[in-house]
Amino acid sequence: MSMIKKSVNFVVIAGFITTATALSISQSIAFERGHHRGNGGFDRLDTNADTLVSLEEMTAAAESKAANMLTRKDSDEDGLLSLEEFQQGRKGVIADYSDLADDIVECVAGLQEENADIVVPDADNFLSPEDKFAALDTSGDGFVDGDELAAAKVAKATERFTSLDTDEDGSVTEAEYEAAKASRSATRQAVRECIADLSAEDEAV
Repeated sequence: MSMIKKSVNFVVIAGFITTATALSISQSIAFERGHHRGNGGFDRLDTNADTLVSLEEMTAAAESKAANMLTRKDSDEDGLLSLEEFQQGRKGVIADYSDLADDIVECVAGLQEENADIVVPDADNFLSPEDKFAALDTSGDGFVDGDELAAAKVAKATERFTSLDTDEDGSVTEAEYEAAKASRSATRQAVRECIADLSAEDEAV
């Protein structure tokens, strides 16, 4: 075998070894941090990878979410959301269940008797799109800007952090996050079931 071929083969083999080593290290880190259990939500919040989520990390994520929402909905790219733009969701106009709010709450409360993970929502969670927009428009100018949207998202994230931090030590562990995630999932499913049932009853009348 010529010296040139030997050199090429050596470089290729060395490259494979380096890549394999890098993958092994990445896989080990991912396994240690819990990626094998599919907790991507927690890992995305835990930006400094210390296995804890702080209030600062959660509010930073909320600000980023607000910016993404503004970009997605701001169809005329003027940096502001009108009511029409705000009402546009990923699948069309946002549904309005405000007329069913009290009935939804009562229905979910009934389902909670069978599943303790379910949290009964407040009727204010089902405000009409117009009322939600008005709550965001703190300046009252008929538009929602980035600061107003970020302030609302941060306030909601702060409230969520408080509920997640069950031991009140100032940080959220993966266990606390996963417990709340299971409860959140059960609650959303219950709300969807109740909305479907109540909507079907309205159509039947």
